[in-house]
Amino acid sequence: MDSKANAKRELILNAATQIALDSGFHSLTLDAVAKRAGISKGGLLYHYPNKDLLIKGIAIHIFDEFCLNFEDFSKKDPVEKGKWSRALIEASKFDLEHNAELNVGISAAALLNSAAVHNISESYQSILSKLEDDGIDPVTATIIRLALDGLYYSQLLNVAPVDKDMQKAVFQKLVKMTNKEE
Repeated sequence: MDSKANAKRELILNAATQIALDSGFHSLTLDAVAKRAGISKGGLLYHYPNKDLLIKGIAIHIFDEFCLNFEDFSKKDPVEKGKWSRALIEASKFDLEHNAELNVGISAAALLNSAAVHNISESYQSILSKLEDDGIDPVTATIIRLALDGLYYSQLLNVAPVDKDMQKAVFQKLVKMTNKEE
């Protein structure tokens, strides 16, 4: 793809993300995004012809950033055994600390878009396949993954969300689980 078009899409997605973070998901309108991005509404519509496609773009963009963080955390880990599980823990921790409010609105909206769900599901499956060959007990890796999913879902659905101190303790415990010898 054209790098100029990619840069424009990145500008639009960043503007939309910032609006959702600053003013809430209800403030995310095409007019507001165009204004925040400093482009015409027609320029926005060229890249994202409607709000549903913009939301799909944001959801995929957020998950792509998550995947990049996952890869970066794995590269920084000097211990091979369990590094993918630890990378998932660290990427999830970062994401929940920095994108939690945004994830709630975007995820809820993206669930209505089957193409976004499919893209995210494929990317997540790629991450999970790395956990299968992580050098730790596969059951431990699955427990870690499910605990992280639970943190997301409790926050996303606002069903007894875990407070920050407990979240921190859970992340620490999960990391310890990757270092245990069987």
